[in-house]
Amino acid sequence: MKAKKGIMTVTGSLLLLSSVLSGCGSSSTTSPASTNNASTSAPATTAGAASTPAAAQPLSLTWMRYEHPSQAIVANSKAVQEIAKRKNVKLNLQSVPQSNYDDKKKTLIATNTLPDIMLVKQDDIQNFADSGTFLDLTPYLDKMPNLKKVISQQPEINKNKIDGKLYGFPLVANWQGVGGQLSMIRMDVLDKLGLKKPTTYDELYQVMKKMKEANPDSYPFTARAANGLTGTENLINPISFAFGSGYTTFNGTKVYYEPKDKTYKFGPAMPEFKEAITWLNKLYKEKLLDPDYATATSQIWQEKLNSGKSFYFQDNNGFASTFNINLQKKDPNAKFDMLDTMTTPSGAKRNLIYALGHLSESYVINAKVKNPEQVVQFMDWFYSQEGMEVTNFGVKGEDFTGENGDYKLTDAVVNKYKDRQPSAFYALQSEYGTGYLGLGLNNDDHAGLPFNTKEWVDWNNKASKGLAAGENVQFVNDPPFTKDEREKLKQIRTQLDAYLAQNMDKFIVTDGALKDWDNFVKQLKSKGADDIVKIYNDALARVK
Repeated sequence: MKAKKGIMTVTGSLLLLSSVLSGCGSSSTTSPASTNNASTSAPATTAGAASTPAAAQPLSLTWMRYEHPSQAIVANSKAVQEIAKRKNVKLNLQSVPQSNYDDKKKTLIATNTLPDIMLVKQDDIQNFADSGTFLDLTPYLDKMPNLKKVISQQPEINKNKIDGKLYGFPLVANWQGVGGQLSMIRMDVLDKLGLKKPTTYDELYQVMKKMKEANPDSYPFTARAANGLTGTENLINPISFAFGSGYTTFNGTKVYYEPKDKTYKFGPAMPEFKEAITWLNKLYKEKLLDPDYATATSQIWQEKLNSGKSFYFQDNNGFASTFNINLQKKDPNAKFDMLDTMTTPSGAKRNLIYALGHLSESYVINAKVKNPEQVVQFMDWFYSQEGMEVTNFGVKGEDFTGENGDYKLTDAVVNKYKDRQPSAFYALQSEYGTGYLGLGLNNDDHAGLPFNTKEWVDWNNKASKGLAAGENVQFVNDPPFTKDEREKLKQIRTQLDAYLAQNMDKFIVTDGALKDWDNFVKQLKSKGADDIVKIYNDALARVK
């Protein structure tokens, strides 16, 4: 699935929780470079082989990705320098603020003026694979042993194939923490009011009422737009899933994967979904839900939780580490903590957590790139042990020690960055160009461990136990669709999404609107809801 981020930064724990955050990005710090300028003068290197700088003119590639507001893209970062030394490749980085990235990306795709390498969503590949804009990687797979190995270890990547063809280098994970859209509440406020931790959503409602009574200007529950979803979608997604149904896939299609039945379903048609919307309507009516939930950016959302205007969120729990740091500057007792998985009136008890890696995002290669074999072999290096280490930790012996899952930053590096504000880990990764928000295609979050709080360790352990117990359920990537299915999905989603956007909020904010729910669902089905479910399940059956 789906984050997506604000100007206020998050600690290393946020990245360790593998969130896909969103919101307003900061201005680019990289120098501009022309597109489609891959040189053919440098000799090809063997993927995974020992790296030795070539004397020939470096291969020059333009590389574009969004810039997260917490981690600036540095043009001459340590990773960029090491890549030049080890692979004789000069990367000309082009970053775009995340808030503007989708528009920029779509313009480049539509005009076929892509840089050599560009970060896209799987949805982009689905929509434009037939256009010939992206290089088909399938004929080159035998030249990419490292990627082939990763695919064999993480077969979920095969869902990214279009008509059996692979077009993108997926963002995978070598190691990451466990987290997701989990329930986080201000424990100090509970204690001050003499309230117990809620164990059900009915109890949570009662707790919020007490919080509102004690803090009349507050809105206890707040939400934001994130992960490519609107504020409304991102609010409904975890709540409807917790109540026993669901709302969207990670790419925003209005069906969801039901783990109990191992099939896709249309959430609004289920009684549990209406139950979730009824609960949200009750919160809104009693001013317990932030009225800005539909339009709040990540920055606005964070400001409310950092300032004590709101006390509960069900979103990326990694944010709470930074909230606690900021809150405790004024009140040492202020603290967000994770609730146990709560039970709904119908007996459901589950949460959504993030899947391993970020398979919904991939780097594509411009189909017009010169010497494509050389470029794909270079990209394959990022999945090798050396490539993973350079793009997550830096230089072995200088920046880190260990190997094969036992990586540790050196004391010198930790001490250099530990006091950097507002986030030590993001400061490190920005200057090094490392990690998921840097140049890492095979992400390893061990680098963040020295900067994590005790609370993060506790939350990670709790989320891991919930995953093992089946209460925490990972996001599921979309199955691959045929050309005809992709065309049908585009047509149906155009009218279905528009109708949902026009009407869904009214059931949350308008008294009496839920009386029209059955007709609303009937209209959705007439606009293709059942057809989308069939397309998804047919595609899933082929994968199985």
